[in-house]
Amino acid sequence: MKDTFTRIAQSTSFKFVIIGILSLLLLIPVGKIRSLILERQERSSMAALEISEKWGLQQKLTGPFLTIPLKEIRTLNEKEEVIRRQLHILPEELSINGKVVPETKNRGIYETVVYSAAMQITGQLLLSPTLLEQIGEQEIVNSTLYLCLGISDLRGIKELNIRVQDEVMEEMPGLPSSDLIPKGIHIPLSPEILSPEPIAFQIDLRIDGSSELSFEPVGKSTRVELESNWPDPSFDGAFLPIPSLTGSSEKGFHASWEVNYLNRSYPQFWFDNAASLSESAFGVNFLIPVDHYQKSMRSVKYALMFIALSFLIFFLTELLSGIRLHPIQYLLVGMALVIFYTLLISMAEHLGFDLAYLISSMATVLLIAFYVRGSTGKNRQGLMTGSLLLVLYAFLYTTLQMQDFSLLFGSVGIFLVMAIIMFVSRKVNWYREREIGKGES
Repeated sequence: MKDTFTRIAQSTSFKFVIIGILSLLLLIPVGKIRSLILERQERSSMAALEISEKWGLQQKLTGPFLTIPLKEIRTLNEKEEVIRRQLHILPEELSINGKVVPETKNRGIYETVVYSAAMQITGQLLLSPTLLEQIGEQEIVNSTLYLCLGISDLRGIKELNIRVQDEVMEEMPGLPSSDLIPKGIHIPLSPEILSPEPIAFQIDLRIDGSSELSFEPVGKSTRVELESNWPDPSFDGAFLPIPSLTGSSEKGFHASWEVNYLNRSYPQFWFDNAASLSESAFGVNFLIPVDHYQKSMRSVKYALMFIALSFLIFFLTELLSGIRLHPIQYLLVGMALVIFYTLLISMAEHLGFDLAYLISSMATVLLIAFYVRGSTGKNRQGLMTGSLLLVLYAFLYTTLQMQDFSLLFGSVGIFLVMAIIMFVSRKVNWYREREIGKGES
């Protein structure tokens, strides 16, 4: 019985099962590393938010547009009923020209992008005779209508000057209605301004914000032009800039959007909240190009494959060389492979992902190579193990750098690894421990 147990414990199949169990057990610290990355990423986001709250959050500009509070008295069953409604009228033409100056702000080891934008918003409102007649049939509440401009974070306003029909107007905080947007400023206007003639407006605005600047295309014809010294813009939202009028370089970018009212899902005027401006915004993100947390998380996804392949290399080395390695030695090597990820994450926050990957991978390879050399007493085994690990780390790095072809490259690479393993182990007699098949060419 004892001999049977000893034979099973020393068999190749039992060793292979133990190695498999060790590989699965190492997924526990790998899971902790995933949690660590998420925690550091969340801490980075919180630090960026703290900077943004003091400077100005992401800014979205909506308008300007006209809001007219109307009151209509209806008689039903000899009872008078007062109906109050807000009529929202969007501009006929809207043109926005802006110059954005971003800069990076740091809080400890974390950084985010903030900006200061100087914009000139021009255009005109045009009320059709039919609409004017509809307004005239009702009473304008308090004989006041409002020109409204939506600004998502009012704390970022540094300068604001508004002219209507070439007359300088006084701005007031808040909006008379939250049907369209929750935050902004407004200007009280007299009903005398209502006429078939265009109502021209000009707004000079300097505003601070962070990370993103976007616009709602509320004009029947909307044109936005932005220029900046930021070299890595990311254009997103419902509309992309016109390719022929957009360009970027190391010195910055210039972008131009043109949107007409047929491209969106809401009309030029409506009552109360009958329409919504959602899902039509567009703009630009000012991104810091390197996201080491994302790359670190992607690298951890390959952890099981990496550990399994490393153990398989050790296992085949053990079979083909006749040198026995204890499961504890496998476990120590596996922990070294796991510690690689903690080195990578901690160094990437200070040195950037590429340099951190180089240092962490070289440190891990040298540690394991010297350990194998010391355990086997053979320089050749240590050199071979280190070389194979270098190939694996190079393969992982190349896969992480790819975006569109990462799956293809990874699949082909794993297939080639399996082909090499099958070729190397083709002479192993799995029924007789550490015995190479004879007579095969």
